[in-house]
Amino acid sequence: MPPSDPPRSAAPLGTQLLAEHFRADAIAREAAVTRFISRVSCLFIVSTLGLNALIGWPRALSVAGLCAVFAVYYGVLSRMLRRGWFHPAIYWVNVVLETTTGAFLFVCDTLFGTAEQALGNPMAVLWTGTIVFTALRGKRSLALFAGGLVAAQTVLLYFLLAWPRLAEPIPLIFSPPMVILRAAYYFVIGWLAALVAGYLTHRAEQALHAVREKELMGKYFLHERLGVGGMAEVFRATYSPEGGFEKQVAIKRILPAYAEDEDFVTLFRREAELGSLLNHPNIVQVLDVGRFGDTYFMAMEHIEGMSLRELLKSHGPLPLAVVAYLGAELGQALDYVHQRTSSEGLPLNLVHRDVNPPNILLSRIGEVKLGDFGVARAAIHVRLTQADRVRGKLGYLAPEQARGQAFDGRADLFALGLTLHEALTGQRVFQGEDASDMVRGAPPPFLVPPSVHRPEVPPALDAALMDLLRWQVAERTHRGQRLREQLCVLTGESAPYPHGQRELGRIVQEALARKEGRVPVRRSEQETRVEYIRSPVSSEQPTAVLPGGGPFANGSPEFPWQEETKQK
Repeated sequence: MPPSDPPRSAAPLGTQLLAEHFRADAIAREAAVTRFISRVSCLFIVSTLGLNALIGWPRALSVAGLCAVFAVYYGVLSRMLRRGWFHPAIYWVNVVLETTTGAFLFVCDTLFGTAEQALGNPMAVLWTGTIVFTALRGKRSLALFAGGLVAAQTVLLYFLLAWPRLAEPIPLIFSPPMVILRAAYYFVIGWLAALVAGYLTHRAEQALHAVREKELMGKYFLHERLGVGGMAEVFRATYSPEGGFEKQVAIKRILPAYAEDEDFVTLFRREAELGSLLNHPNIVQVLDVGRFGDTYFMAMEHIEGMSLRELLKSHGPLPLAVVAYLGAELGQALDYVHQRTSSEGLPLNLVHRDVNPPNILLSRIGEVKLGDFGVARAAIHVRLTQADRVRGKLGYLAPEQARGQAFDGRADLFALGLTLHEALTGQRVFQGEDASDMVRGAPPPFLVPPSVHRPEVPPALDAALMDLLRWQVAERTHRGQRLREQLCVLTGESAPYPHGQRELGRIVQEALARKEGRVPVRRSEQETRVEYIRSPVSSEQPTAVLPGGGPFANGSPEFPWQEETKQK
């Protein structure tokens, strides 16, 4: 298993990130060390047996036996480490074994030879090498421990084993003061190795700090890139102001090639401005916007999960309750967007204009978030050109939007109907993003109810979705709240509450496990139980009660979420 993370502290972020890197690299680093020792031990077996005429068979066999044990132990350990197994105690066990090698050789020389041979053996070089070797593990404490252990072994072996066997007069080099001085040298070498490890770590921290100066957008430190689109990219980031406070966020940044494109910068800033106006648990929250260097960035809440597009690619058609739950949550989000008013109480008449699977984000516990308001507009009160009206993803446009006519929030509901139809059937209604059918006066013949593809879809769910896909705007569902009411009255396997969110969370977790190369683990019903307290058609957010924990509001900041980029 990988090394466990230490408790969070108020240490500088650069130091924490470097420590995380060392922990992540611990397995590969220790595997390289053990592989080296195993190979060297095999060479020592051959060389020791070749010296039997000089040192005698008893001593040669003893040393060769120790080398064989080391070759097998470190060989097996190297293989286990390369397969991913690790425990922090391995460091200390290996240091003890490596430093006691010199003690074993000292005992062999004393028992099979003389005390003078043991004290004059060049194993001091071996002891020094094992102490310095610990610096490769990047831990100062290990180097100090190795130096102190060798010093203690030197003093104990001398006074308990060698000194009683020395012939009088004892040479100055083998006298007690000189041996104690030798032990002190070993400790100093351990101290020096600790200083080397500390110096290298400090220089790495300085280098990381220099990189951070270039990559830090004010108070945001960028981690791995989560995705990249045609004109922007998204990173997981840590919001790290002064005082040690940290928060996981997502940073959306304009690609340098488009940072000077005034039209795209305008869209980007409009997305941030609209995001600041929208505060709803089913909408990705925009936290900050600014310019850093030559580009613009936007900080958003971090969604730990995946988009609906990714989930459909991984899982295929979704269960009925999950689709009904998605429709109820997104209907509520769109109703909030369409009914949003200004600070003066005037209607904004906002239209998202880009509702489609990549812009719908799903968390690990089944929360639904609508994101990417880059092309949202106040479509009625702002005079739009025909080119501006057709912004959005082809294949998810309402007919009036594709024809460049005036439109309102019902265009978003049409796009939501196409999205939910795709979630039920696993197939896009308009293949190949071809909008040619959108400009016709009558609906295309392939716009059929989902039950044609899935007979188990109940008539009520069929009707709710097809009401969204009415070709004539006047006949279409007029508000997202109306869609929510239609879906909340469903019963049985297609009921969105209380099972829809729990089932969606389970599916997302399994899809993430497959994406990360892990085997999904099915939790018991008791472990995954989430109960909801809400009226069937209420627009208020539920209060979820988790076993063994207190209530939390849907969209609680206790859970970080992950944003992804979309191709524009």
